[in-house]
Amino acid sequence: MSPPAIGPAARALADRECRAIADALALQADVHDAVHRARKTIRRLRALLAVLASSQLETARTDAALRRLGQGLSALRDAHVVVETCQHLAAQHPARPWKDVCSRLTARRDVLLARALARDPAFARRQAALVRIAGDLQAQPWEALRARDLRKGLARSERRTAKAEKRAARTGDPEDLHRWRRRVRRLRMQLEALPALDNGLAASIKRKGPGHQARALHALGDQLGRQQDQRMVRNLVRVMPGVPERRALLAQIDAALAASPG
Repeated sequence: MSPPAIGPAARALADRECRAIADALALQADVHDAVHRARKTIRRLRALLAVLASSQLETARTDAALRRLGQGLSALRDAHVVVETCQHLAAQHPARPWKDVCSRLTARRDVLLARALARDPAFARRQAALVRIAGDLQAQPWEALRARDLRKGLARSERRTAKAEKRAARTGDPEDLHRWRRRVRRLRMQLEALPALDNGLAASIKRKGPGHQARALHALGDQLGRQQDQRMVRNLVRVMPGVPERRALLAQIDAALAASPG
């Protein structure tokens, strides 16, 4: 008995992700959570398209549109993340003047959100872009997908992740670390999508060990993400005018970065 075609499953998954993005862009009560969910789902959909890049699907234009959609929300998400990270640092060292820094970062976040909504009320322009993206995806030849496309895409993703890890370990450069983090996250999302696409392939990869399991990659991605968030706060504190005890605050972030494993 031949294995079931993965095309219908991949089409359904892409459609679900588009609907999840649309739901987030409808601006729920917590707009910051909505932005976060939209960006996370955009990354999942792009990860799916990337793992199928060697197939007959022609998704370069769609992926570019998704990338623009995600980048258009990145400043809003980053502005909220630095507030959360600042609050975490303040909880660790309440005697330090983090309260003022957190207040200023919160005001900055709110201004960025107000400007974004003034330019694109209710995210209507972004939702229209998503409708076009969903239409382009539904028109793809999903029935042509085969398990070998998945295997080839995963092998490429694993190679890119390993290469990024080696470079980051060699240079220690924040940009290289960030690139490694993105590739770890993409590979983890691809592995998480596998059971819905090809359960047999998912099971065989899981048997390879912890290094090939989504849970292990999730923990690594979280660790690298915390470091990236701390660096964003550091960059803002470094140039923020009139910050009392600036050196002490920067030293606290540096100590947190130094204490991070890896």
